[in-house]
Formats: sequence, structure tokens, C-alpha cells
Amino acid sequence: MKRKENSDETRAKQYLQTLPHTKIEYEPLGNVTPDFLIDGKVAVEVRRLNRNYKSKSNGNLVSIDSPLVDNIDELHKNIQLLIDEKNEKIDKNFPVYSQWWLILVDYITNGMDTQAFEKVKKIPFKKHKFTKVIILSHDGNFRAFKL
Repeated sequence: MKRKENSDETRAKQYLQTLPHTKIEYEPLGNVTPDFLIDGKVAVEVRRLNRNYKSKSNGNLVSIDSPLVDNIDELHKNIQLLIDEKNEKIDKNFPVYSQWWLILVDYITNGMDTQAFEKVKKIPFKKHKFTKVIILSHDGNFRAFKL
């Protein structure tokens, strides 16, 4: 039995449906990565962008549901933590698809403006396996920023 999409996956799917693709498939390999497959070749992982920190006891990410981050460096740090987390998660199935995208549904900034996003993009991200990293607003009109 397939798992039902969570709200972040639903938001990501709605965004993907605005792009010029012919087929969007949910969990093509079952309840494992990727979350979506576009046109049989682009794997898409989805994750909520919220505030996180690495646990000192076990190294896992711990999420903090807290809005608005004024600090660009903190926003960058949280994006990098999630890229790292998903980078590890896709290892097993990475060779199966030619491209991997990561969509982060933004619950930190409540719709980051273009100027703030440009500042985040200027700080280098560590090497990762994703062809695209997309920051997507969690509600309202689609505001998507690509790294």
C-alpha cells in the first residue's frame, strides 16, 4: 500500500505540475527515495526547510519549528544541513536516475524575498549530488529559488 503524500510533498507536486513535464509519479520505488519521478528520468526529493541542529549524542538532525530567521548565515546553515541529510539518503538509488532535484519547502522565512535569497546564494554550498536545489514557499503563490 502506497503512503499518502504529506503536505510538503503535495506542495512540491503542485509546483512540479506548473513546469513543462509530461508525467509526475509519486514514490516510483515505493516508500523509499525518491519522492517523485519526472518523465521517468528526474528523481525529486522533498524536505521541509525548518530550523535544525545536529544532535551531539547521535549525530541526527533535530528539527525546531520556529519561523522567521533574520540571519542569512543561519538560513544557509539550515539549507546545508538538509542538503547533507538528503545527499546521504539518495546514495543507494543515486545511480538509477540521471538527475536528482531537491525541493525544500520553506517554513523558516515565510517567503524569502529575492534580495535575501541572492545573499544566501553567494555563500558557497558544499559539494552535493543534486542537479537542482529549489527553495519553495510553503503557501500562497509559488516562490521558487534555485541554487
